[in-house]
Amino acid sequence: MDEKKPTENEGWKKNARAAIYAMAGFYLLTLAYHMFEAISSSRGKEQLVMIVFTILFTIIGLLMIGFGLMAGYKNMKKAESRSEDDV
Repeated sequence: MDEKKPTENEGWKKNARAAIYAMAGFYLLTLAYHMFEAISSSRGKEQLVMIVFTILFTIIGLLMIGFGLMAGYKNMKKAESRSEDDV
């Protein structure tokens, strides 16, 4: 049967999605940093919530950056192997 090859537009979409994941992860890290700075000025339950979400945003942000970079790297390798196969 005829295999469907991804067009250039689909490859671009995958690379853009990976970049957006990495940028969103960076945004979460900056949020976590600013929340960490504000922990000392908060009290009671608000302080506990800020600590919990600072930790969550840090972990999720790092995971999203890692996922975005790995997905982008894999997409680049696939594109290279496809271009070598075409030659």
